[in-house]
Amino acid sequence: MTAFDHCLQRIAHLDRADRLLNEVRLYDSRMPLREALRQQQQMLSEARRHLESARTLPPAP
Repeated sequence: MTAFDHCLQRIAHLDRADRLLNEVRLYDSRMPLREALRQQQQMLSEARRHLESARTLPPAP
């Protein structure tokens, strides 16, 4: 993997995490609160996984 590909992969992980974190801030009044909280917890967990993946990528060659 080239350094450019490595950077693109890291940016993709960070971008996905950022998108998920922005969605968590939205409140859908049509959804029951318990379901909304469950959905937000899932999005936060997925964002956390993307941040961890970006952090643990091996250094670029």
